[in-house]
Amino acid sequence: MVSKKQNAFLSDVFQLSPNPISIAKVNDATYVDVNNAFLKYFGLRRKDVIGRTPLELDLISTEERLAFRKRLRESGDDQSLVVKLKSRKNGMGYMLFNTKRIKVNGFSYYLSLGTDISTMDFIQKSRQFDKFIQSLDAVKETGVIFVSNYEKKNPCVTYANKEAQSVLTIYPLRKILQMLQGKESIFVKTPAFIYYVRNIPCQNGSPLKIIFMRRLTDATCMTQRLKEFDLTSRERQIALMAAYGHSNNDIAKNLCISAFTVKDHLKCIFKMIGIHKRSELFSKLLSVS
Repeated sequence: MVSKKQNAFLSDVFQLSPNPISIAKVNDATYVDVNNAFLKYFGLRRKDVIGRTPLELDLISTEERLAFRKRLRESGDDQSLVVKLKSRKNGMGYMLFNTKRIKVNGFSYYLSLGTDISTMDFIQKSRQFDKFIQSLDAVKETGVIFVSNYEKKNPCVTYANKEAQSVLTIYPLRKILQMLQGKESIFVKTPAFIYYVRNIPCQNGSPLKIIFMRRLTDATCMTQRLKEFDLTSRERQIALMAAYGHSNNDIAKNLCISAFTVKDHLKCIFKMIGIHKRSELFSKLLSVS
């Protein structure tokens, strides 16, 4: 049993600590108590905090809160975790929370002690990385994926911008990695677009694999596909023009060669690509195996 004197001492330690301290319910994250340093740091009054959650107080974003709870579940009950928070007094900042799960009178709570680390060098680098990610989010027509654990059984997406997310709904990460195995690049086709997907080489020991997905126009896609076949540059020119419906005479005139030469080239092209007639050329070059 804790005596009244000991209880008063512990209460004083809790309130006089220079670090923000909070006690919140495990099941719904509502605050049951916070110390004076917590109120001072966030610029809040006790009556505004007790019984409310960090989300309700707008101290943390939904995404950050979900990530925090996930890391807490995965790492255990006694952990040091960095969280991005918003304070009325200090604006956006980063806090290192030492969090422990405790049980009092049969109820479970999280006891968290925070340390403001916003001025630390690695936090500044994190902010720079945030700006980098925001730039990737704004990229149009090109998907970017960062993959961790790519050499293990359970690779996972660390980051994917909006364009990449749309592709991942159709081609899961594992499928893309299988298709890329042993290759530098592949093509994938969604209902809306064709993408040229490429591995970006990383240094040995890099924790991440980077995958780019570039949305292609029909002409660009066909040009890329033609490179897969053992054709000369002249044959690729003729194949592309024929795919777009140009006649032998038109092609001959544009390339300053005879129509008979164009016809001979097309015979070789059809054989190399694996088609039998001109009308199959366009769809063949836009198909993705």
